[in-house]
Amino acid sequence: MKSTLTQNQARLLYVSESDKSITSLSKVIDGRTTLYFDDEIGHTYTAEIENIDKYYDEEYHIYDESDEDDVLYKVVDGVKIFRQQHQLDVLQRKISIEPGMNILDYGCAKGTVLKRLSSIVPGINPHLFDVSQMYTHLWKNFIPVSNFSSYQVKSEWVGKMQLITSFFAFEHTPDPIKELTTIQGLLSPDGYVYMIVPNMYENTGDFIVADHIHHYSKPSLRYLFQQCGLEILEIDEKSHFAAFIIVAKNTQGAISVDSQDDEVQRVKGDVEDIAGYWSGMQTKIQVFESISSSKTAAIYGAGVYGMFIASTLKKFDNVKLFIDQNPLLINSELLGVPVFSPDKYDVNFEVLYVGLNPLIAKEVISKLQLPEHVEVFYL
Repeated sequence: MKSTLTQNQARLLYVSESDKSITSLSKVIDGRTTLYFDDEIGHTYTAEIENIDKYYDEEYHIYDESDEDDVLYKVVDGVKIFRQQHQLDVLQRKISIEPGMNILDYGCAKGTVLKRLSSIVPGINPHLFDVSQMYTHLWKNFIPVSNFSSYQVKSEWVGKMQLITSFFAFEHTPDPIKELTTIQGLLSPDGYVYMIVPNMYENTGDFIVADHIHHYSKPSLRYLFQQCGLEILEIDEKSHFAAFIIVAKNTQGAISVDSQDDEVQRVKGDVEDIAGYWSGMQTKIQVFESISSSKTAAIYGAGVYGMFIASTLKKFDNVKLFIDQNPLLINSELLGVPVFSPDKYDVNFEVLYVGLNPLIAKEVISKLQLPEHVEVFYL
């Protein structure tokens, strides 16, 4: 299969065992998840889900009832920190935002980050673009109609933007070179791009997300930006957990990239380890389930990992609750099962399936006061 980023012939890397897949919004959809690897630039990508344009235009709802709804990012000393606020904090540390700047959020969804930035730095000129119209009722609350667009960017924006941001959008786009070339054309001669994309190598769950088409590595990010005439100033993999933050500037000319062969080889080894991890995982879950088939169960984590477990279990009826820290999910139901916070559940269970990133799972569960008889399963 041809790589959609480079047109290189990419090799088949992974096909899911089940004919059910999980989306980034933790929904179960029909079809297997199939991934390929481009050995030339160290890039992993997923075969597109069916009718992907319609999916993002009409079905990809990110808590769109209110622009204040947000996803939990982390908990520090008992204080919940939410993702969009964290994104805003890091953006302000890295980019000097000044009154009068034309700023565009490309693939903006609700546009919450730019709305909050507008209240902090009065006088900026915010613009929004997305491939859907489902968020326009929120955009109208803080910018004029002339400053937002769906499906196509406005011609009057070309060459005018001093800063273009993109928060977790480029993993979704089928053709990242086309989209980044569009961004380059919208930038002023001295303009900057500030982009965040998932880091699959820190969060292996991103590997199985069916609607994340592109899984970038540092080498493939350098290749992408170089192809679009943008000079990368920084790739930061520390400031946002399980994400790459890329800061780049408009050069309006050719960009050279030093040989990345050694780094590509390291990426190749890492991605094959991840593929090996997920291959057979469903069998591993079902083998454990068969040993505890008569016991009541709970799933800790209502995100991608938790839904992967839920969709794999043969006797989901044994699951009596989900446990999750996200206040937007607490007191709701998933798959007909209630979601409780870690400190407020009153349902007894004998087995706990931990649907969390393996890097943090044991630390999180160690803080629970579980009865001694509860058996714990880690991915």
